[in-house]
Amino acid sequence: MKWRLSRRAFLRLGLLGGIAASARVIYQSTEAVGFERWFRWMLRGRAARFFAPPARVALAACPSYDADILAALRGAWQNAQMPDLRGLRVVLKPNLVDYLDGHPTFTHPRVVQAMIRLAREQGARQVTVAEGTTFRRDPQAILDATGFAEMLAQEQVEFVDLNYDDLVAIPLQGGYTNLKTLLVARTVAEADVLISMPKLKTHHWTMVSASIKNLFGIVPGIKYGWPKNTLHTRGIPAFLAELASSVPTRAAAVVDGIVGMEGDGPISGNAVSSGALVVGTDLLAVDATAARLMGFDPAQIDYLSFAAWAGVGASDESKIELVGEPLARLQRGYARPPTME
Repeated sequence: MKWRLSRRAFLRLGLLGGIAASARVIYQSTEAVGFERWFRWMLRGRAARFFAPPARVALAACPSYDADILAALRGAWQNAQMPDLRGLRVVLKPNLVDYLDGHPTFTHPRVVQAMIRLAREQGARQVTVAEGTTFRRDPQAILDATGFAEMLAQEQVEFVDLNYDDLVAIPLQGGYTNLKTLLVARTVAEADVLISMPKLKTHHWTMVSASIKNLFGIVPGIKYGWPKNTLHTRGIPAFLAELASSVPTRAAAVVDGIVGMEGDGPISGNAVSSGALVVGTDLLAVDATAARLMGFDPAQIDYLSFAAWAGVGASDESKIELVGEPLARLQRGYARPPTME
């Protein structure tokens, strides 16, 4: 017999579990799954919150794209105790959602260039830059306009369009949606390490866009369409938790917060000089830290609160070991997206 949870019962249990602040999004994301699965996820999340070791996240100061980004990234990589890339196939996944003149919509190519050079310093066997753009079916205009085409030619690094890559079915580990498998790009599935390299910015659907939201680019538009709304309709918090739980290889994150975006993100917002890089292997911890850099409370951001509740990673400040530059020194007060006012 399947159990279903009434709204009143859920709210009471949520209060007992210390999750009342995010009860609405959790209820909406789990309403259809029944009590047994809800209770299993809740226990897993509480166990992770109490017993998992702290996640280490490094902050580095980098005042501009003309600064020594490689040195800043190298220091943050060491501080965060990131994986040794020697002999590994490394895929760098920037955010190239679109190009709009005068708006910092994309990960800056100099940040990706620094990561390419760091991977080569460490002896990576192969470095690939890959993205599945959200709106445009042909990314060449974006690569040209953003400076990525020139940078990739200079570094002699291949770009893979993940929207048209060969497909690999991966099992979804969390069970937070009714999907059992997901088709992802073969380039990602066969990598040894996937490094999510988002732009630090606001987003009109998720408030914050960082390393987890950036994973939408690994699912192919040829299967799920542009802008992949067939997946958005599964419930963004639940689906992002699935992605973060189910990436078919080791994942890490390097967030480009040297110049961020505030307001009407992810495309039409305004530039904010934040002068920061955020580096870590726990994507939720990285995104929670990115939210705090922007002056937001992660507990008030739906996809972060759901992922924390489900035990996808660390979100509480007490469970994140921040190293490197002090958070307060880099923190800014970002304007919220219009729909969040």
